Amino acid sequence: METNDRTVLIYTDSRITLESLKNLKNHKYLVEKIRKKVIEMENQIRKIEFNWIKAHAGHHGNELADETAKEAATNSDMNECYKRIPKSTVRRELSDYSVTKWQGEWDKTTKGAITKTFFPKTADRLKLNIIVTPNFTTMVTGHGNIKSYLYKYKIMYSPMCSCKRGEQTIHHILFDCELVEQEREAAILRSQNRPVRKDIFINKYTKNF
Repeated sequence: METNDRTVLIYTDSRITLESLKNLKNHKYLVEKIRKKVIEMENQIRKIEFNWIKAHAGHHGNELADETAKEAATNSDMNECYKRIPKSTVRRELSDYSVTKWQGEWDKTTKGAITKTFFPKTADRLKLNIIVTPNFTTMVTGHGNIKSYLYKYKIMYSPMCSCKRGEQTIHHILFDCELVEQEREAAILRSQNRPVRKDIFINKYTKNF
């Protein structure tokens, strides 16, 4: 609508569009296109004002705009058809594709058997905020200062745990070793049925772990 003082009033029921236009950090294609059009019109000695109106409230122009938009969305013969894909959508789809491909490679590999028990799903691992330490790495890989590992490479004479209840493996330390029973019960497993799956263990109790 154009007033007598050559001010063009543009009404919309889209708050997000108005907020996007005000946000100078938003440089999405359609937002930039609207801004350029506004500058173009204002150079023709017109003032542009945007106003918000409530949707489906009986405003004739707004209802007409809705009908035109619906027609454009359903009519393949219309020339004015917006087909650009936002960069955010492309990034998300590429990220999802990468994670899916990563998962496929992770499923196929025969390496990292212990690590797989903790992180069977790459997507779940990416959601975790983990501070990696030597001890943490040892626990989720089985490689390091673990007697069963050191015995395998003839660095120790026996794989037996100091508790004398079995070989000192990752599973033994987490679920069976009497030497860490108090810490295990107090920190993580008090209310859990045993044995807890390692992926649940690491996802739910990362900080304690």
